[in-house]
Amino acid sequence: MKNGKSGTVLLYNCSGPEFSKLRQIFAMLRLRMRVVNPDQYHLTLAELADGKGEPGEAQEPIQESMLVFCGLGNAFLNQVLQVIRVAKLPPIPLKAVLTATNREWNTLQLREELIREREAIAAQKEEQAGKEAENQDGAENPG
Repeated sequence: MKNGKSGTVLLYNCSGPEFSKLRQIFAMLRLRMRVVNPDQYHLTLAELADGKGEPGEAQEPIQESMLVFCGLGNAFLNQVLQVIRVAKLPPIPLKAVLTATNREWNTLQLREELIREREAIAAQKEEQAGKEAENQDGAENPG
C-alpha cells in the first residue's frame, strides 16, 4: 500500500443495518466506499470508481446487492473476501472486480453479465450433478 490508498468498493443496495458490519470491515481495511445510486447507473464503472461523472435520470434500482472492487491487488482482494466470508454477512450475490474489459461498462451492463455468469455456473453445476448421479446408478447396477 504505497500511497495509502488500498482501493475502492462500489456498493449497490448495501445500505441497510444488516450491512453495517460490511461497511465497518471495509473501513477497517481502509477501503474507500462509494455508494452507487440509481441516478448514477449510466456512468461507466471507471467513472464511478474515480468519483467522477454527473448524476443523470434515475434508473429502476437493481434488486440485489452488488459489490465492485476497484484497484485491489489479488492478495488483498482474497483477504477482503475471506474477511467477508468469516464475518457471516448477508449474502451478496453479485460481486465483480474492475477490469480492463468492464471499466467502460455501466452498472446495468455489469449486472446483466454477472447474472449471465451466475446462471451459466448454476447450469454447469446442475449438469455436473446429473452426470455424477448417472455414474452412481451405473456403479450400483453393473448390468
